[in-house]
Amino acid sequence: MKRLCVFCLVLGMPALILLFASAPASSAHAATFKQETAKAGAYASDAALTAEIKAKFLVEKDLDSMDLKVETVKGVVTLRGQVLKESQAGLAEKIARATKGVRDVKNKISVMP
Repeated sequence: MKRLCVFCLVLGMPALILLFASAPASSAHAATFKQETAKAGAYASDAALTAEIKAKFLVEKDLDSMDLKVETVKGVVTLRGQVLKESQAGLAEKIARATKGVRDVKNKISVMP
């Protein structure tokens, strides 16, 4: 249940951003509106990528995802946290790289001694 709630919350954020975006009142603000909409769209895309990767981590039985952090900026995913085995760090990176829309992955996961 907790996993589903986190997944819904993270995926719902981009939808809310798009829902509350509105057209500018005058053409003088059109350029600013276009830039802000692009920023919101990029943020929504990054949030959706982060949510998708986290969801994939949650269902992966060989990966303890509770100690992993995922951050996405302009399609570049940074993974942080600690795992018990080197193979788990590799698996997390493999999952992130296989996610459509990911441009690059920075694996900063450390293995516990």
